[in-house]
Amino acid sequence: MLPLIRNLKFMLISLVPYDENGQKTQENLDEVTSLVHTFGGSVSVVITQNATRANSSTYVGKGKAHELANIIVEREIDVAVINDNLKSSQLYTLKRIFEKLKPEILVWDRTDLILQIFEKNASTAEAKLQIKLAHTRHKGPELYGVGITMSQQGGGIGTRGAGETNSEIMRRHWRSEIKNIEKQLEKLTMSRHQQMENRNQTSIPTISIIGYTNSGKTTLFNLMTKKHNLTKDALFATLDSSVGEFYLPKVGRTVFITDTIGFIQNLPAETINAFKSTLMETLNADLLLHVIDISGHLMLDKIAVVEKVLSSLEIDTKKQLYVFNKIDNPNNVIKNELAKRFAPFNPQFISAISGEGYPKLVDAIQKELF
Repeated sequence: MLPLIRNLKFMLISLVPYDENGQKTQENLDEVTSLVHTFGGSVSVVITQNATRANSSTYVGKGKAHELANIIVEREIDVAVINDNLKSSQLYTLKRIFEKLKPEILVWDRTDLILQIFEKNASTAEAKLQIKLAHTRHKGPELYGVGITMSQQGGGIGTRGAGETNSEIMRRHWRSEIKNIEKQLEKLTMSRHQQMENRNQTSIPTISIIGYTNSGKTTLFNLMTKKHNLTKDALFATLDSSVGEFYLPKVGRTVFITDTIGFIQNLPAETINAFKSTLMETLNADLLLHVIDISGHLMLDKIAVVEKVLSSLEIDTKKQLYVFNKIDNPNNVIKNELAKRFAPFNPQFISAISGEGYPKLVDAIQKELF
């Protein structure tokens, strides 16, 4: 349960490798801060710690964990977020340490935070089920901690039985819950499949807009389809797939175009898999428009993240156009460098807000499809 207050106070905890570039460290912190703001919270404390690797028990080390517990009390923190994907045992141990000084503290890792944002933004039954599936899969291993507690209650050193049996019962319940959600999703997936088959029977090509979250995908979708889907300067504003029609004037043809959920770094495979029903539009597209925020830091890293996700979905060989967006302050040197570097993807440079470069993008799409 979340505390019944409007603006939760967050502590961010991040391990930083000794050899990591300072700009990358700051960008990672900026991104998780944006995630907190998107959720609706405020960052009160940022804790960074240099380390070659995470502590296997508490992630940050036992002494540091107790130090953080004191800060949580002093600064009246509501949620402690570790900017990484932790093992359930690490989260469980940290929570036990923090709870001794503040029983109501929430302890999330990066995936927990993202799923909380998903849950707040979901509007359709399909999206809600996908999030529930991802959350259940992510939370399931936390039974490890519960199992330890039950084993300790069930007997002394060397005993087995009651605690272990209870733990296994809970694991079976967890697996049963996953199957139940998957069955519900399957019904909705069949409906989406039918819609896609109906479109395929018309032999109308499909374009899918993809990219890192908050790169301007929905703004471009609205420009191309003349729709008015929600756009805002926030991560994961789009969770559900939207379909519209797009007219290509030079060939006199209409094509379908879809806008889908944005990708982000360090998103576990099970979370991506939970959204496969939404991503079906992308899996079956004839052309992918990979929208890239040219104004953002670590642009190349974000391109790599998207390509990694496409590879995991086994669609990295599909036709792609790289669409460098937000060129409101264009730098011709950078544009020329990117045009050469990504020549196989026929880079286009646009502003989805002002429309600059848009006619050239439309021409490029027509050449790729017809």
